[in-house]
Amino acid sequence: MQPKQTRNGITFTLLSILYPLYLFTTKDPGSVSTTSLILALFLPIVGTIFALNIPEPKMKWTLAAINLILFILFLYYTIALR
Repeated sequence: MQPKQTRNGITFTLLSILYPLYLFTTKDPGSVSTTSLILALFLPIVGTIFALNIPEPKMKWTLAAINLILFILFLYYTIALR
């Protein structure tokens, strides 16, 4: 079961990075919809939950910290846009 937990944590961390990166670099900031912004904020939260399920402590806290930093960054960006 451990490889599946690790894979899920890494997958959602990558989604947390790639989706907002795509969203904020390819679209005009004024044309980004509210649904896209909510999804960009939701993915790091889910990534943090999956990262905390990883049994290896070093990887667990590294991925959780990355996801929390991404959440704070995109929360600031969302507030700045609206």
